[in-house]
Amino acid sequence: MVRALPKNYERIFALVCELPPGVHRTAGELFIEAHARYPSMGVSTVYRGLMRLRDLGLIAEIQLPGASSAVYERAAASHAHYRCTSCGTVLDVQYRLSSDVLQQVAAQIDNPISDFSLTFHGTCRACTNAAPRELRA
Repeated sequence: MVRALPKNYERIFALVCELPPGVHRTAGELFIEAHARYPSMGVSTVYRGLMRLRDLGLIAEIQLPGASSAVYERAAASHAHYRCTSCGTVLDVQYRLSSDVLQQVAAQIDNPISDFSLTFHGTCRACTNAAPRELRA
């Protein structure tokens, strides 16, 4: 387990680590799970724990355009995300920008790039299949 963290933060980290690869949870969803296991754990403890774990680089906080709240996952190699604009499902996409592209963008804006986030949007297969035939594109 992670050393030098309060016990509740270790518990929150363990909850995030239990998520299978590609699964993302909001702070609210993580609070529900944490509170079910540890009834004395409050919502503010979960939020503070997530921020601390994020700042330590142990988990990733993903802000997705159009989503009502951030989602969290265990820190992993750089990858992109896909968000269904209908149901909000978030999927991992194994995709990296080449260093040449990053250098070109940095040169274009005349600023260094230390990190980036790439999100694709569309309608997932389940939502597309559930839509009435006349609405399918």
